[in-house]
Amino acid sequence: MQQGEQAREQMYAHIEQWKQSGLSQKVYCEQQGVKYHVFHYWYKLYRNQHQAAVQEPEPKPSAAFLPLTLISSSSAAAIELHLSGGHRLVFYQVVSAEYLKVLIS
Repeated sequence: MQQGEQAREQMYAHIEQWKQSGLSQKVYCEQQGVKYHVFHYWYKLYRNQHQAAVQEPEPKPSAAFLPLTLISSSSAAAIELHLSGGHRLVFYQVVSAEYLKVLIS
C-alpha cells in the first residue's frame, strides 16, 4: 500500500472517530495529537468525496416563470421577489411582468 493511501485511511479513520466523539474538531485534534490544519484538510477531502458519492445531480432551473402567491398587506411598502440561492429582488414601485422577464433572463 502506498504511503498516500495509508495517510488517507488513517485520517479518514480519525474523522470517523471524531464524528462519533461529539467533540469539536479542535478539541479532538488536541486530544489525539493531530495538527488541526492537517485534520481540516483531510476532512474537506473526506466531505467532498462522500458528498459526491451520495449527491444526486441538481435539477436544472427552468427559464419559465413560476406561479406567484400574492400576500396582501396594507403595510407593504415594497415588493420582494425571492430567487433561488437565497437571492432576492426588492422593488419599491410597481413593475411590469415584461420588465421582470428581461431583468431575470
